[in-house]
Amino acid sequence: MAPELLSGKSDMVSEKIDVYSFGIVMWELLTGDEPYADIHCASIIGGIVNNTLRPKIPSWWDPEWKALMEKCWASDPTDRPSFSEISQKLRNMAAAINIE
Repeated sequence: MAPELLSGKSDMVSEKIDVYSFGIVMWELLTGDEPYADIHCASIIGGIVNNTLRPKIPSWWDPEWKALMEKCWASDPTDRPSFSEISQKLRNMAAAINIE
């Protein structure tokens, strides 16, 4: 869950909450792991709300994937991309793979 949702800021409910979750799902798909599997749930919630906890991104990951996920996880929801921006970025990344 996005920090603003966990902290109860109902006035901040927007598409950007789903963008945060999408970034987490991207991480799960690319790693095949469960984020924070070895951390107690109260510590997870506190870390996310305080913006000190995000899943570890392996060093070998493509920098574009890493940058996109980190933008999706931005602590300020207004700094997160829209789904239109995400889909365009993914299209561009896919096109680059097909060219190479």
